[in-house]
Amino acid sequence: MTSGRNIDSANLGVYVVWVPMNRALERDVANATREVWDARARHYWDDAGWLMAAYKDVLGGFPVDTAAWDTYILYGPDATWDRDKPPKPAYWMHQLGSARQPRAFGPFWNPETFRAQVMAIAR
Repeated sequence: MTSGRNIDSANLGVYVVWVPMNRALERDVANATREVWDARARHYWDDAGWLMAAYKDVLGGFPVDTAAWDTYILYGPDATWDRDKPPKPAYWMHQLGSARQPRAFGPFWNPETFRAQVMAIAR
């Protein structure tokens, strides 16, 4: 993911949560962090997949048999997490399936569109 990179804004935080999909294990996270080059990135491991289930409900764009992973979620500066589920994001995209045959109902990953959304929120 490069959408946050080269955006010079003190208002931008990057939180990356790695989950146990495709047989991933916590020990794989160190190598995976190379995919997110932004120095602001904070990396976390969700062994139980709790966030996948929580975001599936919050985002509402996932069929019953699809976990909410490979998603890119944006929050504005006033977002707070004060309940047992994440707050509804300002914007999100996913990378499940393909653009022609997506496996979730939200917008499919487009770096330019996502970058524009990041820029609008991180002002």
